[in-house]
Amino acid sequence: MIHQTIRACSIWRALDVVGDVPVLLILEQAFLGQHRFDEFVEGTGLARSVVSNRLTKLVEAGVLAKAAQRQKGYALTGMGRTLFPVALMILRWQHRWEPAGRGFSVRLVHRDCGHAMEPVPNCSACHREIDPREVDWAPGPGLAQVTPAYTRRRQQTAAASAKRGNRTMVDSVIELFGDRWATLVVRACFTGIHRFDDIQRDTLMATNILAGRIERLLAQDIIRAVPYSAHQDRFEYRLTRKGRDLYPVLLALLQWGDAWFADDKGPPLLLTHRTCGHSLDLAPSCSACGGALSIANTAFEV
Repeated sequence: MIHQTIRACSIWRALDVVGDVPVLLILEQAFLGQHRFDEFVEGTGLARSVVSNRLTKLVEAGVLAKAAQRQKGYALTGMGRTLFPVALMILRWQHRWEPAGRGFSVRLVHRDCGHAMEPVPNCSACHREIDPREVDWAPGPGLAQVTPAYTRRRQQTAAASAKRGNRTMVDSVIELFGDRWATLVVRACFTGIHRFDDIQRDTLMATNILAGRIERLLAQDIIRAVPYSAHQDRFEYRLTRKGRDLYPVLLALLQWGDAWFADDKGPPLLLTHRTCGHSLDLAPSCSACGGALSIANTAFEV
């Protein structure tokens, strides 16, 4: 029996751990300094049973650790702390494209210069802001194929549209990266795959599920439909400017996946920054002073 497989890059592997809306909401609260169970429930608006389930999974995955003393709750592990660039790039996108979408906002301060700032996704080699149109992709030594399982549909659930009062708990970027299949559509577009049939072959999604994901991405202005035939109702799906600006989040996820899940052969994908000719490495930088951002020198203020 021949099994159909898809590319299992480090984005896929990272999403196995964090590609879930409640998980992303809990991690958001962890980076905002919350530790205790009740704080996660209050901050996320999720049911207590959902918070309990996801905290258990994050502990099992090694992203959070449960403190020996109950009152101290949970803390980010070394593995969890290295998700910091992902959190920064998600915040950057929220601030640029949906600043009023959540009912609350997060202000970032770079302690090294003392200024409020926005994180800039720079190349570590040339220190220029990364444009996905200036990045080349090539298969890496660790590229593998996996047989996708569709037993769990990660599209919008009650948790993904959680609200408390007038405070919306989920915005487009959390909803997108909490849905592995929608993220794979965006990945396909970034890697030069734009037509429905080609995206379907790349992701092996059922056609009705893929059609639903494309419809939602169109409604969110992440992609746009471009006719490619004068005689048929056929379209290519191209990233909008808003969609291209998701690239730093994907890149941060890929690098986190490379760091924690790549095998001894090496990373599944090799990225080259054409602007400078070096291997691409994301280096979040302060928009005020240009200095490097780290979890130790960045303050979050709600």
